Amino acid sequence: MSRRSPGDENAAPCAKCGLSRRELMAGSAALALSAGTTSSADPVIPICQNWLRLNAEQDALTLRWQELESFVGREYNWFRLSEAERQLVPEAAEMAAIDQSVDALFNTRQDILSRLPDIKAASLYGVSLKLSVAAASVLPDENAEAHALLKSTLNDLIMLMEAGGSLQK
Repeated sequence: MSRRSPGDENAAPCAKCGLSRRELMAGSAALALSAGTTSSADPVIPICQNWLRLNAEQDALTLRWQELESFVGREYNWFRLSEAERQLVPEAAEMAAIDQSVDALFNTRQDILSRLPDIKAASLYGVSLKLSVAAASVLPDENAEAHALLKSTLNDLIMLMEAGGSLQK
């Protein structure tokens, strides 16, 4: 697969970014606290939710591709086959389709990510979703300190939102 980083072969979906499902979705409590702030009132909400959905879809496809790769490696000695021989393996078509889908998802996510800094959040929930996207975009093995800071900041924000806190100085 073309968009996997080294070490991803054993990563479960979302595990490679080090975020829990709660952190990625910024908590259901945050959504409850954002009552009255619809996605139409905060343009960042549907955009971030879409990015997170695409990210989860890419993770699921990556996991399926890894399962297939392990299977064909065992059953067909995949890594010793020529390209022509690989095309004869029944699972090769699914692997190729997954690879194309992952590339398309990656490109879509990158496009959204490049536009996201210019879109202003209008709610704390929107801010938490933007932080979720940022934290999922910075993998721990690429920049452990930045990833830890983003996760910590997201957790702080979620705790403040759950406690009914505000952003007062």
